[in-house]
Amino acid sequence: MADSQAEGPSKKALMSVVEEMLANLFRERSPEAKRPTKDDLLAYLKSGSRKLNLYFLRHLSAGEITSLRKDPVYQEKLFSALRNLIISLHQPLLNPQRVKSLIREASTYPTSEAHKDPELWAARLLKSMPVKLDIHLPLVDLRYLIALMQRSFEARIHEAINLEELDSTYVYIERELALTPRIEIYLKRSLELAGRINDPGELSAYYRLLSLRIPETLTKLPPSAEKDKTLLEIKELTGLQDPVALRLMFKKNAMKKADELMKNAKGYNDLFELRFFFSQIGERSNKKLLSKKTGELARKVNIRSQGYQLMAKLDTGELDEDGLLELVPAIIAKAEVFVQGAPLRYLELLIGFYLETVYPLLRSLKSEPEKVPRLMQNFKRQVGLLNVYRDLDHLAQVMQRKMVLAICGPQMLAKAPEKIMSCLTRLPPEFYPPKVMQALRGMIREKGTGYRFTTADVLRIFAAYPPPEGEEEEEK
Repeated sequence: MADSQAEGPSKKALMSVVEEMLANLFRERSPEAKRPTKDDLLAYLKSGSRKLNLYFLRHLSAGEITSLRKDPVYQEKLFSALRNLIISLHQPLLNPQRVKSLIREASTYPTSEAHKDPELWAARLLKSMPVKLDIHLPLVDLRYLIALMQRSFEARIHEAINLEELDSTYVYIERELALTPRIEIYLKRSLELAGRINDPGELSAYYRLLSLRIPETLTKLPPSAEKDKTLLEIKELTGLQDPVALRLMFKKNAMKKADELMKNAKGYNDLFELRFFFSQIGERSNKKLLSKKTGELARKVNIRSQGYQLMAKLDTGELDEDGLLELVPAIIAKAEVFVQGAPLRYLELLIGFYLETVYPLLRSLKSEPEKVPRLMQNFKRQVGLLNVYRDLDHLAQVMQRKMVLAICGPQMLAKAPEKIMSCLTRLPPEFYPPKVMQALRGMIREKGTGYRFTTADVLRIFAAYPPPEGEEEEEK
């Protein structure tokens, strides 16, 4: 006889048989009847029901089935193992069919309510598992199920490939299983994975687990020999064991890692997520670093695909002047492209950016003339290096002309011609050439600010503008 038969059936197989026995007992009872107990299971086992043979066929191996039929010793061993398993179970026993029927809706119940109903709690555990377990989870004994899940999750910690998985299983054990995770093994694996953090999601998981969850769990643990052992292991790993000191150390580490990620960011999405990370932990991002990276990315930003997200999410108040000297030309140079074929809210966002960020920058540069050549060069890089700008006032007029092009585009003429004049009058008067300002005043006197703009009106506005600097040079 093979060793597996000599040793008897596995606990997994026995639990599966008991699960079937329980399901049958619940089916035979009315909903109002009392929940089956261990005594009911023992009586079922003793009854010699033919259904037991069906359960054995489903869950025992072929060799075990043969031994069950031909070997009385094995038969006694099997029934003895089942009796011992049933005796070891904890009340209340689960109704397997009801657990399965509740899985779909289990997550809609609050945790406090789910914990009052054994089947609902078990269904919630199965529904909200953060990582799939490749083991059988018997729906027999809630306490056994919970303990098995914790052991299974913690046994695979050394296989976790990222911090997000560690954080999700840690919080699952603490909130859903209502148990205390083995802090030291989570901490050890987190420190091993910390060097591989390469995106904001991993960084957030690092911060949540090490700076929030673990210190909070330590604070809640009552004094005990087990807690003292855990603290000693934590000290060996970090040099600290005070929850407050741990929280501060890991917060500082997370901020350093965030700065490293910002230096290496490949796009604005990463910057937005890192800014959000800093706001979530109650800190401000490194203004100089954020500004520098924003400026670098602005040089190659695709205004059609990224412009709206950029202006909607980026708080330009967080940028220093160096960052704005890169960002402003990148956006304003493509102003008319940004609104072309886009919803009207794009234009509102652009005007807001112009009035709240561009206009104040242009005014501030009047007292910092040494920075103007850099702004000019960045703007020329976006619109074409053949353009020549005489001074800051001239550059400001050219930038505002870009805004006028955006406001008077085909989109506005077709969908909101009555809004064009009000948009034009929101732009700074001092950045209009005198002839353009004269034309606007004349149109307002003739027709008012709310009339429907026409193509002829647009042509009249642009006829008042002097030709672009590049055209002037060619004419000379």
